[in-house]
Amino acid sequence: MRRRQCLLLSLALATFAAIAPAPAEEPPAKLKTQKVTFKLAREDTHWNGLEGLDIKGLDRAIELVQIPAGTVVLKGPDGKDHQHAIKAVWIAKYETRWDEYNAFWEGLDMTAEQWAALHQLDNARGGGPGERPENPYMPYDIDGGQDHSGKLLVARYPASSIHFRAAVKYCAWLSKLTGHRFRLPTEAEWEYACRAGGPPLAPDARALDAVAWFEGNSGGHTHPVGEKRPNAWGLYDMLGNVGEYVVRDPKDDNGLLAGGSCYDAAKDVHSGAREQYSPAWHGSDPQDPVSTRWLEYGPHRFGFRVVMDE
Repeated sequence: MRRRQCLLLSLALATFAAIAPAPAEEPPAKLKTQKVTFKLAREDTHWNGLEGLDIKGLDRAIELVQIPAGTVVLKGPDGKDHQHAIKAVWIAKYETRWDEYNAFWEGLDMTAEQWAALHQLDNARGGGPGERPENPYMPYDIDGGQDHSGKLLVARYPASSIHFRAAVKYCAWLSKLTGHRFRLPTEAEWEYACRAGGPPLAPDARALDAVAWFEGNSGGHTHPVGEKRPNAWGLYDMLGNVGEYVVRDPKDDNGLLAGGSCYDAAKDVHSGAREQYSPAWHGSDPQDPVSTRWLEYGPHRFGFRVVMDE
């Protein structure tokens, strides 16, 4: 009798184990983070009538998250699925902000004398600073850069209307300045980071509202970085706000714009969203020939975030 009871108990436990839900997976270990700081020679600005603006104390630290190694499947130009191996890499927590990019184009890593000498040298060669962009076409507040109290918020807005080649030069400059190797993400790295290692992301408008600025909630302009909810790896604004440059072909000097922007409808803001360079991106560029540093006056949807190698 006892043996039969033990057998029935064993069968019951086995049946329960078969139908009971599997225990929840342990959450991934907290990802490593770090900050890489700028060292600037001066703290001034000379952009669009804002000379003398006190910008001391603005955070010149790039916050980075180390994404784990893994794989991601992307559809290639041939229409077929291709698996890409991703190495552990550091990616910026936020889209590159104006206060970070201004240090590059305004030469804030140089003394005023060094900056003037660079201008003089390049002017003697018949052009502006070859290694740095000249003045952007847009004032700081073009994207709503002032809040209701009139306080300047441009420091937290994503740099926008940036040309792909200028973004590449920024990465080279940042590498030289900090001693770390910065670059733009590959298409596979960006997609893997955007998905946080999971399946493709294509939220509907309601779900997108919590994580991204898009046509339905942006008011037709970019917003300060980090105001929406981050993804599972702590990365902000991977979708929407500004589109972000990625590299599919290292030989291509125009890149791809990924993730959609604050001007796009919800259906066009997803992890697989890509836009190829078009001459129309220079639609309101006053230069002839068109600039290889800045894009059109508007919309302000061309931006990027950086990756740092180990």
